[in-house]
Amino acid sequence: MAERSRDQDTEIRVSVLESQVNNLVLDVEKIEKKIDENYGVLHKRINALDDTFEQKNEKILIKMEEHSKSSTANNKELLEKINKIEKWRWMIMGGALIVGYVIAHVKIERLF
Repeated sequence: MAERSRDQDTEIRVSVLESQVNNLVLDVEKIEKKIDENYGVLHKRINALDDTFEQKNEKILIKMEEHSKSSTANNKELLEKINKIEKWRWMIMGGALIVGYVIAHVKIERLF
């Protein structure tokens, strides 16, 4: 009888352990399913971030191109203004040179 109760105890223990193993297997399957779902959500979010990053990158590039064109136009405008000022400066210097030459070589007594 002691052997029988020992066998029954062993069977009960084995049965309990089998039940626990089955519960663990179910829990592991649930965890794996949840991991797969989370992986899918994470993958979607990363793709959305990539799309957003690409859109922002394109906008930045467009703005940089616009800024470059604007800067080039402003630089051309400034160059034209500087060239005009230099032209006037040389004209004034030339005129002053002529006036100085005339004043230096003309005798004032002859004029009066």
